[in-house]
Amino acid sequence: MSGALERARQAELHRAEWLVQVCVPPVQNGGVVTVGGRVVAAGAFEEVRKECPARVRTFDHGSAALFPALVNCHTHLELSALKGMIPFPQPGFRQWLTLLFELRAAKEPNAATQSLRLGELEAFRNGTGLCGDITNGGAAATSGFQALERRIFLELLGFNLDSIQAALPPDVSIGGTVAVPHSVYSVSAPIIAECKALARARGLPFTIHVCEHLEEIEFLETGTGFCRELLERLGRLEPAWKPPGKTPIEYLEGLGVLDSNTLLVHAVHLTDSDWALAAKRSCTAVFCPRSNQNLGVGRPRMERALSLGLTSCLATDSLASNEDLNLFAEAGHVLDNHPRIVPAKVLEMITLNPARALGYAGEFGCIAPGARSNMLAVQVGAGVDKASLARALIESGRKGAWKWVSNPPGLNWEG
Repeated sequence: MSGALERARQAELHRAEWLVQVCVPPVQNGGVVTVGGRVVAAGAFEEVRKECPARVRTFDHGSAALFPALVNCHTHLELSALKGMIPFPQPGFRQWLTLLFELRAAKEPNAATQSLRLGELEAFRNGTGLCGDITNGGAAATSGFQALERRIFLELLGFNLDSIQAALPPDVSIGGTVAVPHSVYSVSAPIIAECKALARARGLPFTIHVCEHLEEIEFLETGTGFCRELLERLGRLEPAWKPPGKTPIEYLEGLGVLDSNTLLVHAVHLTDSDWALAAKRSCTAVFCPRSNQNLGVGRPRMERALSLGLTSCLATDSLASNEDLNLFAEAGHVLDNHPRIVPAKVLEMITLNPARALGYAGEFGCIAPGARSNMLAVQVGAGVDKASLARALIESGRKGAWKWVSNPPGLNWEG
């Protein structure tokens, strides 16, 4: 079969009442042409139909809105087997972490791989096409589940160690992953700086948990509290270490790791000066508000980040700290609890912004020529106008009123 005939055989034309590309304003009576898993045209239906091959297969999604696959900027899929095992809400971070340690200590040798598979399917079933996935080594390899793209971050621990090599888990190599530190209270300054230098040299994003809980703030300011107790109990406290007396953001600035490829995850307890510094360095803020609520660590100031122009994303965190991996539910939580944030911005926080932050701009997070054709059809209902479209899309999404436009390559699954 010639290349032209093969492309014609693969061509699809999708039409819906609304096309929500995210990267440009919504289009009523929109259409998308895809060929071989890529978008080749998107816009007004009558216009894109003119660009179709003669044998294109046409699909009409009625009153739905065509919308890009969701992008979960921060999760830990290898913890997915813990779903439902930790009751929420927890009274605080200390109590939650104690339970997590107990559950992870009891896991079977291959639990991380099995848990990864559960998490991938859970994410896909909730409309996710790309995620930033944190692993401590057990799920560092790609899994073959082609329906979900993973930017794999290999999370290192080692407050008393001085290099990436020393902190690597046994029998684990960096390979195609991105080596990143867990946090400022669990990883030494040399490792944090080395991870950033390596990510910078490879042109890859760098992510770190920061200002998630007040215990972290206390540790850097005074060297006391739960974080110190934890390090002492694990035998990982560096005896010569002295508290810098800085906020975590000031500390990271001193290490030279804040820039436009730095993802600040959780970011619950930033001061005004911290936010100003993060904005000056063009960092990305990754918020996990339902996880924060479940762990009793506080409420992130998302409005502050947005007002300063920071690229902001939503993420679910893990099934050890959240009920599901549903970004529509996360977005709905924002609408319920942060009414000053307009719904259109929330849509960007689960598509366009995290795709860019993870290094997949142009491939995920928008519906535009060259992007992957992973799309959702969200049933927003008749009578929705452009002004109410974003809110209607989120509300329908969290109710489960959507479907994959077509199964992504490598997956034979309906549901």
